[in-house]
Amino acid sequence: MIEPPPWKREPEQAGNRRGARKRAALWGGRGATGIRAWPGERLAEQAVVIWRRCRSLASQVQLAFNRWLGAKEASSPINRYALHLVVILMAFGVVTVSRIKLPEINVLLPAPTPALESESQASTPLSSRGSYRPIRNTTLLFQAPVPHTTIPEREQTGVITYTVRPNDTLWSISQAFELRVETIAWANPEVEQDPDLLSVGQVLNVLPVDGIYYTVKSGDTVEKLAKTYKTTADKIIGLEFNQLSPPSYTLTIGQKLIVVDGTKPVPKPRAIYYPLQVVGTPPKGAPVGSGRFMWPVVGYWMRGFSSYHYGIDIANAIGTPVYAADDGYVMLAGQDTWGYGLQVIIDHGNGYKTRYAHLSKILVKAGQAVKRGEKIGLVGSTGRSTGPHLHFEIIKGGVRVDPTGYLPR
Repeated sequence: MIEPPPWKREPEQAGNRRGARKRAALWGGRGATGIRAWPGERLAEQAVVIWRRCRSLASQVQLAFNRWLGAKEASSPINRYALHLVVILMAFGVVTVSRIKLPEINVLLPAPTPALESESQASTPLSSRGSYRPIRNTTLLFQAPVPHTTIPEREQTGVITYTVRPNDTLWSISQAFELRVETIAWANPEVEQDPDLLSVGQVLNVLPVDGIYYTVKSGDTVEKLAKTYKTTADKIIGLEFNQLSPPSYTLTIGQKLIVVDGTKPVPKPRAIYYPLQVVGTPPKGAPVGSGRFMWPVVGYWMRGFSSYHYGIDIANAIGTPVYAADDGYVMLAGQDTWGYGLQVIIDHGNGYKTRYAHLSKILVKAGQAVKRGEKIGLVGSTGRSTGPHLHFEIIKGGVRVDPTGYLPR
């Protein structure tokens, strides 16, 4: 039980030193609720002590004042009353402050949130757009886009569809669903044919496991499919989605199957999507490239060259300058009807050509000579594109090659 303030206690209780120490520990410590007493309550406990010290101080001040004024003047009741009035005002102020009671507030800090487990982190995967190194080790110019791909909370048992959103790529979608890029491509023929031309709003099939989404044809058997796509019959039979009944495991023409862990032959690098239509003619004395290319833009490494992506993608904000990677002349500049949007193609006169696609603005004309490092356009998201970036290709002898083997590291 908390004892009352000193002015409400009996004189002998207030003067007890042992009780004073206990009271000081009680009022200066923590109560039953675990909340430290407020300053006003501690001052109240010390009010009597302060009053006694004030009286002692007043006596000393009066003695010093007497010596200064002289005994005759100091005996004047006016001076004596003035000193007592000062002491009374000081004591009154201390008591007034001590009676102020502030509301008790029990501040409870929230419990710390535990870190996510590795399994739960898969629900918000990092997009490949902006997750790699910056080109040319320059300062990051903008925040990496937030991926929109989500994974169902329950375990996926069948084929579902996913609608492509801004900033999605084939790679970010496959990472989100923990599948191989090839699995997404093989389940969607239009993407398999043109993986670079993913567009917002496009609907993709997503398998529950890695493999091939296959439509059964005449003469197909489980054993034949397993041999063709380099997997085992047990994996195909064991998947509940395929609904194959023993003992014959008969297949029906038109039936949709997932060839679990199946693979297709890796396609050879193809020539450009369609024959290049030369718009400009080489100007007189057109410069010839050196074969040593520079990075055409500063930004985030978005995607590299692969069997399903015949160039590199560098992401940056719309309006970022794009530069010619080497000397040459502009053989094509304009709007592409295939899906590249605004693009520029430069012929370097030495068997190499370079493509700069999805531009927001073209700054050169067909037939114009350009120098290495000359500004030719601005980054954009025209054509079939899910976000602002530059699609850059190096074409050698009519076949697209990996640009990273020709660019400085």
